Amino acid sequence: MFGRSKSKSKNEETVVVKSVAPVKSVKTGSTTIVVDCIEIKGDIKGCGAIHIDGTIHGDIEVEQSVVIGEKGSVYGNIKSRKVVVSGLLEGSIVCDNLEVTIKGRISDNIKAKTIVSDGHIEANVYSEESILIQGNGKTISEKIHSKTIVVDGSVKGNLVATQLLEIHKNGVVEGSMSVKNIKTQEGGRMLGSMATYMEVKATKVENIKAEAVEEVEEDGFFNKD
Repeated sequence: MFGRSKSKSKNEETVVVKSVAPVKSVKTGSTTIVVDCIEIKGDIKGCGAIHIDGTIHGDIEVEQSVVIGEKGSVYGNIKSRKVVVSGLLEGSIVCDNLEVTIKGRISDNIKAKTIVSDGHIEANVYSEESILIQGNGKTISEKIHSKTIVVDGSVKGNLVATQLLEIHKNGVVEGSMSVKNIKTQEGGRMLGSMATYMEVKATKVENIKAEAVEEVEEDGFFNKD
C-alpha cells in the first residue's frame, strides 16, 4: 500500500501514499506525502508529519505538522502542532501555529496560539496570543478573539483584542470591535462600532472565548479514540 524511500538521515523517512483505495486510517512515525493524483477516504492519525497535494475526506491528527499544498484539499478536521494551508480546508483546526498562505482557504472554526494569514478565512477564530492578517489576507468571522490582532488586509466581523488592535495603512476592519488599546496608521480604516475592552468586562469576553472553544470542540471534534 505504501512506497517507502529512506533519506540519508538515519532518523528521517518519507512515506508516499500511492493507493487510491479507501482507507480507515494511515499511521506513520515519519512524513506522509499524499501526491496530487491520490484521493483518500478515511481518518489519518500518527506521530509524524503529513504533506497533502491530493484530496482527503476525513480527520487528520498528527503530532508534528500538517501542510496542505496548493493542489491539496481536506474535507475534515485537523489537529497538529503546526498547520500550513496553501490549498483548501473545509473543516476545523486545533493547533499551536497556523499559517495560511495567499492561496489558502479555510472554513469552520480555528483554535490556535498564533495565526498568520495571507489567505481567505471564513471561520470563527480564537488565538491565545496573536493574529496577523497580512496584505492579501481576508477574514470574515462572527467571532475573532486574541490578545493582539494586527491587520494589514481586511477583517469583517465581531472582533475582540484584549491587549492591542493594530491597523496598518492598507488595513480595513469592519464590524463590532472591543479593544483595550488601538494603533492605527494613516490610511487604516475602521467601519462599525468600537468599545473599550476593560478587565471589569472580562466575564463577558470570557463567555465569548468559551463559546468559540465550544464551537470548535462540538460535534465530537477530535473526541474520538
